Amino acid sequence: MIGKGGRFLDKRILVTGGAGYIGSHVTRLLLEKGYRVRVLDKLAWGGESLEEFADNPNFELYQGDIRHVEDLVGSLEDVYGVIHLAGIVGDPACALDPDTTFSINIEATQVIVDVAKYRKVERFVFASTCSVYGAAEDYWLNEGSVLNPVSLYAETNLQSEEIIFRGFKDSTTIPTIVRFGTIYGASKRMRFDLVVNIMSAKGATENKVKVFGGDQWRPNVHCRDAARATIACLEAPVKNVAWEIFNVGSNDQNYRILELGELVAATIPGTEVEVLGDSPDKRSYRVSFDKINHVLGFTCEHKVEGGVQEISDMLKNGTIQDYQDDRYYNVRYLYR
Repeated sequence: MIGKGGRFLDKRILVTGGAGYIGSHVTRLLLEKGYRVRVLDKLAWGGESLEEFADNPNFELYQGDIRHVEDLVGSLEDVYGVIHLAGIVGDPACALDPDTTFSINIEATQVIVDVAKYRKVERFVFASTCSVYGAAEDYWLNEGSVLNPVSLYAETNLQSEEIIFRGFKDSTTIPTIVRFGTIYGASKRMRFDLVVNIMSAKGATENKVKVFGGDQWRPNVHCRDAARATIACLEAPVKNVAWEIFNVGSNDQNYRILELGELVAATIPGTEVEVLGDSPDKRSYRVSFDKINHVLGFTCEHKVEGGVQEISDMLKNGTIQDYQDDRYYNVRYLYR
């Protein structure tokens, strides 16, 4: 099979969490490129995000749990590369049940590394988070900066990074880690527990955005750009990505929380910004994305304003009926 650009793409990629917010975009883009795609997902939110691929002969769904060895052994058979997205995502969801978070976000990482080595997987890309930078001073952070995770979510991702690099040390598998900025934008498995998305929903339905604190820095990246960057790491020459970490986002999408509120207000007519007291969330980090741009030539295609507009459109045209439904919030839906 020859993919776009004439390259040979008849390779099977396993996407863990492929029915998720970013995973459904990864799955779609891989299929469009001509890859054979196997998704391993327990379908905690259902499988609606994958329905469009049901008749695609290159798509395969393996419903299972990344904590179960038998599911990993089966799903990793005849696989060229792994994009590991599955896990409990977000500070509130991780904090609610630390034992479950530890099991899914750390113990399962060790298991999938062991099975991937056994299956002789060639490439392994792990989705981490810029939250590992935590509460930082007002300066630019890059992949070599001191890490300061201030949440269980960030800590489990940092431990998983270490497990992956340590675990593949004596194998032929090439690991790469991507640290996503704060994700925003529309997806078939939508989330409204993300700052731009919830601000957009409030602006579209109430014409008011509430901001707590406002001075905290956040690096932002659209979910489709996060998916594109992950695949770019999978496809890049080994010499460029082996044992490397890449922040995923763009320098010009580092915003203070108040600035994000003002962007939403400027994009959705009639929206006002209300500044309230201090935020209990002490994370603040401004991140450099020079490395992924210089090494891989990766640039983001989407801007925050476009993400705000597409979410507003989803709410106003009825694609999303009730943005407050539990299924759009990880912490509510997982432990309901």
